Amino acid sequence: MIATAQADAVLAPIVEMSRRAALRPLDYVRWTPPQRAFLESRSKFKLLRTGNQFGKTWAGAADTIWFALGRHPFREVPQGPTEQWIVCKSWSQSISIQRKLWDLLPKDEIVEDTVFRPKSGFAGTQKAVEFRNGSIIRIKTIGQDNLDLASATLHRIWIDEPLGDAETFSELQMRLRRTGGEMAITMTPATTGDLEWLRELIEAGQVEDLHYRMEARNFIPVGTERPLRTEDGVSMDSAWVEREIESTLSWARPVRCHGEWEYGRISAVFENFRPQVHVVPNLLQSDVAPKGEVLLSVGADYGEERLRTTGNLGAVDEHPTVGTRVFILSEYAPDSSSTIDMDAVGFLEMIARVGISWDQLDFAWGDKRYTDARGRITRKSNAMLTRAIEKHLQKRHGIRPKFKGAKRGIGGGKGAVWTGIRWLNDRMITPGAFYIDASCVRTIQCFQKWQGGPQEEWKDQLDDVRYLLRPWIFPRRRQSRSRVRFG
Repeated sequence: MIATAQADAVLAPIVEMSRRAALRPLDYVRWTPPQRAFLESRSKFKLLRTGNQFGKTWAGAADTIWFALGRHPFREVPQGPTEQWIVCKSWSQSISIQRKLWDLLPKDEIVEDTVFRPKSGFAGTQKAVEFRNGSIIRIKTIGQDNLDLASATLHRIWIDEPLGDAETFSELQMRLRRTGGEMAITMTPATTGDLEWLRELIEAGQVEDLHYRMEARNFIPVGTERPLRTEDGVSMDSAWVEREIESTLSWARPVRCHGEWEYGRISAVFENFRPQVHVVPNLLQSDVAPKGEVLLSVGADYGEERLRTTGNLGAVDEHPTVGTRVFILSEYAPDSSSTIDMDAVGFLEMIARVGISWDQLDFAWGDKRYTDARGRITRKSNAMLTRAIEKHLQKRHGIRPKFKGAKRGIGGGKGAVWTGIRWLNDRMITPGAFYIDASCVRTIQCFQKWQGGPQEEWKDQLDDVRYLLRPWIFPRRRQSRSRVRFG
């Protein structure tokens, strides 16, 4: 009994600290120099501009919460109650931000009926967090909300990744005039469009630009000597910084690593694609062919400008030392525009060349559908291609898998293209992790020639490669109906 009592006495402070940390997590966060500079800034309009991995969104969420509470550890804020908006570019982006906001909220200072769900965010059609002091934080999404710009009077706005639209930015500013409110932006320039208007505001002294490069000192919390750690426990020290920079495509480093306004010179997006290493004749009969169970996936891109559908078939497995391995096995690459029936035949021939049938596929991912102003499909869609394949296979009760939209849900936002590029780049620089059959002539050309332009002729074939790899680029729990065994 004495030993138990002593143990309880030792553990009690630890248990109490854990309880407080869960209740008021912001009290226990250590802030890095870039985050601290942003939180301390007293500018009415401020921008935190960095590359990836800097915790910009955490700083933005903390600043927003403290403003709502009317208490801020680093600067004076209105006592409240106040109304704020968090403005996001897309719905998928807003869910991620809502998750971080929820993780940092002091649970004893928000109204008791606040409900957060990981898949859908805060409960209710009007996404909002209400505090006991009367303050409100509303989450808004460009494109899904009209933002109610004509009537809103706000005390503060936080934009996570700028909107790429000077007119919308100006309208948001108008909502702050009556209150003399403030606006904060956190961003990596790569995720946006034309930002010349924002650069002009900075040069005119209207927006404070807090810019930080990827350097080891920027990952050491203020007042400490040890750097932060990644979620899997890796120290974010100088060696980690060097690896992060090295693993990023050279032309992308200025933006992705250092938060610069522009990319470097691009001769080819996939600069680590090496035909002598990655291209293999008769891949499935070669020494590097997958042995054992694989997951099979197809991707389709409908060619918005050229009406030329393209496709690829890929196999993916998990190797004990290499990790995720990608094998591009076959392609559908017509020379000119194609009908949906031509596409169906082309996809069936593409998988037949590898010796498999449609029902052996695990995934089928396609481009978005193209519609007119009334929502009518004007070109092609995943449903149309699915029905065309069903007709050619004479499947009266449908096929499995059906094509799903690769641009919907998780991984469907604006940054998905560059996330996929980086993921593929990682596979290409990992020995033994990426191979493509020599018969995929068009796809190989595209890997060598695409320079990053959205309308380049070399892009479409690479889009469908990203689509077929969607379950691995944006992983979530997967249920596959069948696994094919090679070898």
